[in-house]
Amino acid sequence: MKKNKLCKIAGIPRSSFYYSDKAAEKKTEDEKICRRILRMPKKVLCTYGAKRKSQWFKQKTDLICNHKKMSRILSEFGITTHNRLRKYPKDYYKTLKENRRNLPANILDRDFSASRPLEKAATDISYFRVREGWLFLSPVMDLYNNEILRHRCSMKNDENLVQDTLNSLIKNYDVKNMMLHSDQGTTYTAKEYRKKLIENGIVQSMSRRGNCWDNACMEHFFGTLKVETGYYRTLRNGLLSYNQMKYLIDDFIDFYNNERIQKKLNYCSPVKFRSQGAA
Repeated sequence: MKKNKLCKIAGIPRSSFYYSDKAAEKKTEDEKICRRILRMPKKVLCTYGAKRKSQWFKQKTDLICNHKKMSRILSEFGITTHNRLRKYPKDYYKTLKENRRNLPANILDRDFSASRPLEKAATDISYFRVREGWLFLSPVMDLYNNEILRHRCSMKNDENLVQDTLNSLIKNYDVKNMMLHSDQGTTYTAKEYRKKLIENGIVQSMSRRGNCWDNACMEHFFGTLKVETGYYRTLRNGLLSYNQMKYLIDDFIDFYNNERIQKKLNYCSPVKFRSQGAA
């Protein structure tokens, strides 16, 4: 009755009074549990998660605290546990499995010849050791004349790298009905990447799993690039910075497209061979 009179005098509903009263009790109880948590043995406090801590409480104390309540209190009072970090994000393998469903076949089937520009293209990712870590290169090669149509460099081997390369290709060329061949790397099986190919009318082809020969044209290009830029010498004599390595790659690709002659192209450069074909 006293509580009812107090509520009338204060002009607040009874429910608000009882809610605040219970909240205060809950806070007091949480603080009591928190103090007991902090008195846990160091190995338990620093390594057990919420579920194991709640089980320890059940066995060692008379306090009632299930894993949900334990998780909330740990979070509210900023008590952290030093556990192993995930190697991959949550549901990584589930997403990977979904992305691998109904993968394109090896349509190219090692036929690296083409009768016209932008009929067939190939792509892959290679990596270069630099002072800051790694430089990843993502080029697209036209199999008609081995010309590198577009390329992008990054310090991360992720979806953004191949998406940037693909966006640049779509922006600068008419790629409708072009076949684009790659391996089965996660960047090429990603949902957004495959969706972008379909939206722009690009036919996707993929190497068989674990078979580098199905994309031999790109492997050959990477080998040529690493030898002729002097990359292998840098590994022995001192690493280049990311920007220095990127400059070497950009400069070589410009030379490769415009000046470097190839036997396959009747000893013409890729650009010259394409211009002669157009003429």
